[in-house]
Amino acid sequence: LVDHPSQIDFVEQFFDLAKIQKNQASPLTSFSVFLKLDTGYHRAGISCDERGLELAMKILKSPFLVLKGFYSHCGQSYDVNTPNKREEIASSDVSTMMNFVRQFKKRAKNSDSSFLPSLSCSVGSTPSLFTALPHTFELQNLEIHPGNYTMYDRQQLWTGVCDDVSKVSGRVLSRVIGHYEDRNTILIDAGATALTKETTPQGGYGAIDGFPDLECFAMSQEVTRVRPKDQNARFPFEELPIGSMINILPNHSCLAAACFDQYYIIDDNSSKFLPNEIVVDEWEVWQGW
Repeated sequence: LVDHPSQIDFVEQFFDLAKIQKNQASPLTSFSVFLKLDTGYHRAGISCDERGLELAMKILKSPFLVLKGFYSHCGQSYDVNTPNKREEIASSDVSTMMNFVRQFKKRAKNSDSSFLPSLSCSVGSTPSLFTALPHTFELQNLEIHPGNYTMYDRQQLWTGVCDDVSKVSGRVLSRVIGHYEDRNTILIDAGATALTKETTPQGGYGAIDGFPDLECFAMSQEVTRVRPKDQNARFPFEELPIGSMINILPNHSCLAAACFDQYYIIDDNSSKFLPNEIVVDEWEVWQGW
């Protein structure tokens, strides 16, 4: 992804240096890149105006870069939880991208424009995926890139995209390892290294499936403390004895999934995620950056 002119300079310096050191052309002749556009999230990406167009043209002129398309991520859709707001954000994401692509194609026609029909337009996010926007499909070579929807989590329950707890397929299995009647809490053996300290609008560091009145209120590296949401209520110790297995809905499944090097797959037609479910497959995870 490219979103600043200096990144192009770095690539060109790389090839120049490789040629000097080896006294010959590098076997790698170019890098394929996407131009990262800011369509409203304001985390990364260049603005969809003259600055963005100039950078796109700079990529075209570089002998070491091949423009493959345009990329945006409307992450601001994670901050709303009404259908109207999601549709507004999704529409803005797509229309901003479409307008930019139109302007770029007009400007690029002065150069070799044979590549234009092959350019990809990559947009979207999990909350905006299910917003029906007919004009989205006017984009050529459209790619919609939600990732979280494959598992869902508490964040997506809040946004409303996931409408039921049973649809959150990515769970963390944990065990009750401590009872503290004097403090009205229990301790479980999944902490920040299993769930991360990502937060959600609902509060807490995750949720125990089947116990909506409990909250994971405090977390350290290896363990999490759980108590009733109502501080005047008694903890149901009998229902969660020491040694019992529980499954936790993570706040953010992408981050929680990255904590593990293996996933256990169950064929759970009941969507109850019982501890005695049969594991039908094990997926090894490719990790590292």
